[in-house]
Amino acid sequence: MDYKAFSQGISALVRPQSFPVGMKFVRDPADMPREAVRPSKYGIRISLCQWTTMARRWGRVTGAVAEDINCSPCLAALGLKRLESLTHLSEYFVEMGYFASMELAEAAVRELDPIPWGTIGGISIFPLDAAPVDPDIILIYGSPAQMARLAAGHVYHTGKLIESKSTGFGLSCLSAVKPYLSGKPAFVHPGRGERILAGTDETEMFFTFPAADCESLLDGLKKTHEKGTRYPVQKYIIYEPPVIKSVKNLEEKLR
Repeated sequence: MDYKAFSQGISALVRPQSFPVGMKFVRDPADMPREAVRPSKYGIRISLCQWTTMARRWGRVTGAVAEDINCSPCLAALGLKRLESLTHLSEYFVEMGYFASMELAEAAVRELDPIPWGTIGGISIFPLDAAPVDPDIILIYGSPAQMARLAAGHVYHTGKLIESKSTGFGLSCLSAVKPYLSGKPAFVHPGRGERILAGTDETEMFFTFPAADCESLLDGLKKTHEKGTRYPVQKYIIYEPPVIKSVKNLEEKLR
C-alpha cells in the first residue's frame, strides 16, 4: 500500500486537521524504527497519547517502550508491564472515583480486556506520509461529522457497522490498539486523560482500524463521494428564506 497516497486521499476527502497516523507494534524494543524519537531525548517520561499528538500535529516519527511511559494505567492496559491481577486495575478505578463499587469496576475491567503482558514490547507512531515502516493500524482524528464520512467509506465495501465502547474517563490508548488484535475498526471518544495530557480537543474523536483496510476504505470514500456523500457536509441552501417585517418594510422603500 502507498501510505503517502492514502494519507493524501484522506486529506482530500475527509479534511482532518491533523495528519493520519500509523502505529507499528514491536515485541523487541530493538526493532523500533531508527527514526523514532523517544521521550528520553527530552529527559522525560510521558503518557503515550502525548506521542500520538506529536505524530499527528507535529509530523514527527515517535516511539515509546515501557520505560518511556509514566502512565501506569496505560502500562497495565497495553501489557507493557506485568499486571499481576486485574483486581489491581479495578482498585485503581475505584480509587479514582470512576465506579461506585469494586464489583462494577471489576465488571468493567473484564469488558475492557487488557492486553496480555509481553504481547507488545514497544510502539512507534508516525504520520502516514512519512511512514518509516508499514503500520499495523491507522488512526484518523477528526470531528463527529468527519467520523461519519469515514464510516460511510468503510461500510461501502464491508457492509459491516462499526461498534464502539467508551469509558468516558480514559484508556483511549487501549481502545486505539484493539484493532491490532481484533481486526475490527472502532470509533474512540478520547476521555479525560488524553484531553488533559495530550491536548486533544473536546470536539475531536478518532477512527482506528487495521492498516490492511486502507485500500478498501479509500475506494469506499471515493465511490460515496461520487454519489454525493461528501465532507464538508453540503448543507441545503437552495431555498427562499422567510422575510421578517423589518426587512419587508425596507424592501417596500427600495426603488
